[in-house]
Amino acid sequence: MLRTLVTRLVSSVAVFLLIAVGLFALVRLAPGDPIEMMVPPEIGGADREAYTAAVRERFGLDQPVVVQFWRWLGGLMTGDLGYSYTNGQPVGELLADRLGPTALLMGSALLIGLIIAVPAGVIAAVRQNSIADYTISSVSVIAISVPSFFLGMLAIYFFAVKLQVLPSSGMHGTGRDDLGDLLLHMVMPVGLLALANAASFIRYVRSGVLEELGKDYVRTIIAKGGTPSRALRHALRNSLLSLVTVLAMTIPITLSGAVVLEQIFAWPGMGQLAIYALTNRDYPILIGFGLYIALLVLVCNLIADLSYSIIDPRVRTAR
Repeated sequence: MLRTLVTRLVSSVAVFLLIAVGLFALVRLAPGDPIEMMVPPEIGGADREAYTAAVRERFGLDQPVVVQFWRWLGGLMTGDLGYSYTNGQPVGELLADRLGPTALLMGSALLIGLIIAVPAGVIAAVRQNSIADYTISSVSVIAISVPSFFLGMLAIYFFAVKLQVLPSSGMHGTGRDDLGDLLLHMVMPVGLLALANAASFIRYVRSGVLEELGKDYVRTIIAKGGTPSRALRHALRNSLLSLVTVLAMTIPITLSGAVVLEQIFAWPGMGQLAIYALTNRDYPILIGFGLYIALLVLVCNLIADLSYSIIDPRVRTAR
């Protein structure tokens, strides 16, 4: 286990550095000049050139690209992601301030998605080719097929505009900062994100349980007088390997879905900040956001890989 952990950590660090270099290169190759967007339109002529030169010097953009890269990489090694072009604040602080709302949105959606998907997937597998199976499978396919932004606009129209039972934007209402108000604001974005996650998880839980129920050890348990519920418990545990893999892959996808829903519901998270940075060509924020995603993917894959050994002893023995 320790050897596997060290190997994975070393490879993850190498991959993270390659991603960092790739993000820096992509930003530098992007068309357009972000500094030009920072110059007030009323400044023109020689004053505009002097203002632009001063801004470039302030952010170190007057240096050769190689010098900029090594300076940026050195800062990255110490946790310094640079400064925002638009407001001059440290990128690390801007992302850290938005991390909590995004983590709350994603974590709640993943947890609720799992709570829905596991029993629904088991029911669909145990009652294969029944009305329950067809209903659960059909609903999951529809939930996956419909874009989240479309469902978000429908939810706002019905629940916020027509019925007026749920708030349509933000984390808190005006002048309110209590838990009940926060939960009301979470209902629509978390519900839609959880629905998409549950729809994806259900298919894998169903197929995994079906595969395990058809194996010899399940028939042996039944033949020796074991109850169907006992056989199902063994099958469910062994099918968790595929669910862990899917969960590790779903977390970055959930973040991409959160970016869309944060924009629709004005949720003050990292996704909303990334859209703002993209609109204003604030490249340091975009690079920082990309590094956060890369780190999230690598950490999730590492946890999933280590979880295999905990869930299935056969994996631990093979290593």
